[in-house]
Amino acid sequence: MRDGTDPEALHQFRVATRRSRALIRASRPLVRDQLAALDRELRWLGGLTGPARDLDVLIEHLRGLLQELEPDREGAEAIVGALEHERLRERETLLAAIETARYRDLLARFGETVPTLSASDGDASLTRLARRELERLQAAYDDLGPSPSDEDLHELRIRAKQARYAAELAATAAGRPLEELAAALSDVQDLVGAHQDAVVAEERVRELATEESRLAAGRIVEHERGIRREARAKLPNAMRRVERRAARAF
Repeated sequence: MRDGTDPEALHQFRVATRRSRALIRASRPLVRDQLAALDRELRWLGGLTGPARDLDVLIEHLRGLLQELEPDREGAEAIVGALEHERLRERETLLAAIETARYRDLLARFGETVPTLSASDGDASLTRLARRELERLQAAYDDLGPSPSDEDLHELRIRAKQARYAAELAATAAGRPLEELAAALSDVQDLVGAHQDAVVAEERVRELATEESRLAAGRIVEHERGIRREARAKLPNAMRRVERRAARAF
């Protein structure tokens, strides 16, 4: 990630940060506030990784569209170029942060805190925690209605991520049924994530469009709206798969 030659490295760095926070949240009934200080620092780090990673995703996505945007490719390349300059600035901010004592202290806190954890609630279990996160996801989905807003679907993605990580954690003790549930939740997370990426892509392309890139921007927006429609159409089936896996897991 420091080297910057492979965008996947930043992706894995951000995933590790977000997964850690999700697991801390899921395990709170079991360990109470033992990880609260670590969670606060991970939130700080996650806030730094987000802008650079989001730009990586957007740039890669738009580059994949360049070939089909002829004869308006030049305008699309200008939009991508503007995003690349922005990514350089965000990357510099992130690299400066991970050279600080605060980041080194965060790494040290992992080594100091995790080995000393103890269960504060003898009645809590990983499976029960996973079920609770799943119930929150299902409640959020039930509340969506027939035409949910983009913001509501983004919140659903967060719920799906939290439920997935909780199921993965529970699978370390409960085995394959929870693994299968986690896989189904991952599909929901990816599906609604593609919808959110399309929302962000449209917003950023509109912001960066100039007179010269207006036609390319319009074609990109049309493409992103197609992705959003497809994701919305597939979501009910994806949630039904989650429900079937949950019935076997619990």
